[in-house]
Amino acid sequence: MVDREKSFAPRGIKTAMRESDESIEADIQKLNENGEELTCPVCASSEHVGDGGSNKGIRKFYCENPVHGKVFFSTTTSLEAEELYRETLVDLLCSFVYTNATVEGLQKDHEVSKYVVELALEGMYQFVKEEVKSSKIQIDENADFATVYFDISGNNLAKNKALILAKIENDIIFDTITTSHHLGTHQLLKAVEKKLEISENTQLVFITDGEQCFVEPIQEFFPDAIHIRQFHKPNCRGIIYTHLRYEGEYHTVRMLWDVVLNEGKPSEEAKKRREYKAKKRLHSKQRKNKVKYTELSKDVMVWKGTVYNPRGVRRRLNEDNNTRKTNDEKTGKRNTYPPDGDLIFKGELEESKKLDIVSHCFKVLKHLFGGLYITTNHVESIFNVKNKLKPHRTMKNGKRILHCVLYRELVLSKMNKSELKEHIKENIITPEYIQNNVLKGNGTQKKTKKKKPSKLDTIDRAIRENKDVSIHYRDRRKRHTSRTITPLELVHNDYDNTTKVIAYCHLRSEKRTFYLERIQNITLRDPTPSLLSL
Repeated sequence: MVDREKSFAPRGIKTAMRESDESIEADIQKLNENGEELTCPVCASSEHVGDGGSNKGIRKFYCENPVHGKVFFSTTTSLEAEELYRETLVDLLCSFVYTNATVEGLQKDHEVSKYVVELALEGMYQFVKEEVKSSKIQIDENADFATVYFDISGNNLAKNKALILAKIENDIIFDTITTSHHLGTHQLLKAVEKKLEISENTQLVFITDGEQCFVEPIQEFFPDAIHIRQFHKPNCRGIIYTHLRYEGEYHTVRMLWDVVLNEGKPSEEAKKRREYKAKKRLHSKQRKNKVKYTELSKDVMVWKGTVYNPRGVRRRLNEDNNTRKTNDEKTGKRNTYPPDGDLIFKGELEESKKLDIVSHCFKVLKHLFGGLYITTNHVESIFNVKNKLKPHRTMKNGKRILHCVLYRELVLSKMNKSELKEHIKENIITPEYIQNNVLKGNGTQKKTKKKKPSKLDTIDRAIRENKDVSIHYRDRRKRHTSRTITPLELVHNDYDNTTKVIAYCHLRSEKRTFYLERIQNITLRDPTPSLLSL
């Protein structure tokens, strides 16, 4: 665990030489013994280079080119040495793209140290971070719909990181989470708001799984968007909730995926996927000794307000007498929370279509999912990266390998071999990267782990600097929400030893009071997700 917390640090020249492969060390030794003057790494010329003697067997040089003045370098820092290092790192990244090999696999195949492999991956990681900073997503102004797919992948990389993915048209936004999902999704939605350029005439549709952590951020940053949630647990698989604003108020519409099964023609790929998933479900049921459930309610339900938990779900049957085995019997607790809204309709689909809000939802579902019967995780199949991440679950730096794998799958895998090598050499493993990370540094850099500021310290700083914060809040009814607030004042009550945060809530658009003890996680507003264009 200690190794996983260490960040990447450059090492000294001798360490880099010792931990490179034997061919590099042999080639550098030849350069050191051939007696010829080597090329200056600054001006890329040997015209003004002179002999500067040697130190511990390593030849020294100086270059007095008027362009840059007098500079000193050695055999190991010459332009020829740089090229040897670059070729090794470029080859490592090419192998990484072609084979999806782990750090250990690349280390064995190329006979180099683990440090050298991580040096190559660090170059790709730094490039991805810089490449995506100014990226924007532009939606065609004539488009009727713009669909955003969201998924959270708990891949356990570095034991404390999960991955949030969003796909918008042909662009992928992703970020890693080290705090709660509520805060992570909130940060990413804020970043999507900044990056997305969309016409007022285009309807924005979010498609997520059943996680509650997506609900409030979407309502806060995209109040006019339609949010479709699909549930995947066995007792509620097949249910979808649609959250949307109708006549100025939020409503929740419950339907089933198969309501639009016959409304369109699926592609051959969709048919194959449907058959595969049907067989997989059958085998899964057989492995579980054919566990029986009650029927899933087919009623369409409409609430005024936001309803978080699925209603009309299946109940597991008792194998002895075919009676329902409810959560009340097993745990003594309620199965779901009461819905946060008033039920205004419950009935069959054809009857529900007479309501304008249901008719509108049906048209949206028909446009997006006509002909597709999806009862498993459709969102995550859009990205198809989980299986690529599995070999890397125990990597030292989870965030770095996440970015590298995603960049490889979404961008680099589409290049041929010559294009790939040229791209890596010209943009990722550049001479500047070699100079800053291989040829400089003495290996003694030590980074002390910063102590995480307390909730009180974070709020104090936000008040002083007039900054917004994201919070994951649990209210007195134990409901979890995520929101952006602007802290205005802290009030401590000595009588009951509680602290209240007076703040402007961006989700509710009014001043609200929050108990400090009920804030589960907090972070200053600073979203930095990554964006890759396909």
